[in-house]
Amino acid sequence: MRLLVLGGTAFLGRHVVDAALARGHEVATFTRGRSGTSPPPTLDLRGDRDDPPSLAAALDGAGWRPEVVVDTSCQSRAAAEQAAWTLGGGGGVRAYAFTSSLNACAAWPPGPVTRDDAPGWTTDDDAYGPTKAAAERTLTAAVDGPVLLARAGLITGPYDPLGRLGWWLRRLARGGPVVVPTGLDQPVALVDARDLADWLVRGVEEGWSGPVNATAPVGSTTLGSLLLLCAEVVGRRVGDDVAFVPVPDEELLAAGVEAWTQLPLWVPAETARTLWDVATDRAQETGLVRRSVRETVTDTWAWLSGPDRPSPADQATPGLPEDLEGRLLADRVGGVR
Repeated sequence: MRLLVLGGTAFLGRHVVDAALARGHEVATFTRGRSGTSPPPTLDLRGDRDDPPSLAAALDGAGWRPEVVVDTSCQSRAAAEQAAWTLGGGGGVRAYAFTSSLNACAAWPPGPVTRDDAPGWTTDDDAYGPTKAAAERTLTAAVDGPVLLARAGLITGPYDPLGRLGWWLRRLARGGPVVVPTGLDQPVALVDARDLADWLVRGVEEGWSGPVNATAPVGSTTLGSLLLLCAEVVGRRVGDDVAFVPVPDEELLAAGVEAWTQLPLWVPAETARTLWDVATDRAQETGLVRRSVRETVTDTWAWLSGPDRPSPADQATPGLPEDLEGRLLADRVGGVR
């Protein structure tokens, strides 16, 4: 089939391209061209998702029309409306997979999300969750064929530009005392971008429709188990050349540590109790998660250690600043790094 990837050169999109090519599809990507080009034989189309005529112009200029679409880059109401106007109605699209977010659910965060079709936001503001929910409605109404709404949670793996998992790997590789939250037993659910990409392609092949909570089942790992695995993968031994230094939530918050961003994957216990409680029945039935957490962590570290690794400055999530970590450690281990 002729498969159009909206996005396709940065993170999830590049894995969708790989999955689609591996499954024998004729692939085109539509991007701004800021993250490189798609590999041959992909048709590389350029334009701006927020510029209404640009997608139609790119497709018309190439004389190419998609049969199915995987949308990984819709971040605005204008982008959804452009896709709906160009690909909906009589556009001939047989199936559409949209990478939405659990944030589209009005109850998340903090959750729980007890079913796949949990109600979405209906507000008109441009916050991330309401924007994703609006895009779900716009695309579902416009496209003639089935529309799969992949409400993704924590997406990880090679080429992740946000670097949440990557920050922990780099920090543990440095060794020494490391600030961690006391709630290391909190559950964490993640999905490898390569698994999600293959699943999205299978979704448009088979004509799946409706919302699906696209993440791993609750209890698949914990924050503590994930950090121990990260230490092992980077060749550090906890208790020997790296030491976890637990800091209570209230002290982290009092010191100004930003949950989820400055201490990646951590949220205060009150939120963590429900944040990861997400029903994943359809995701499990359709075989979303294929790789183990170990494989995801190992492959992410291999990418971060390889020739095309990003610099920390290129990633949006800074992690815990060294001076702030030093202050948190000072009363516990004398500020030794």
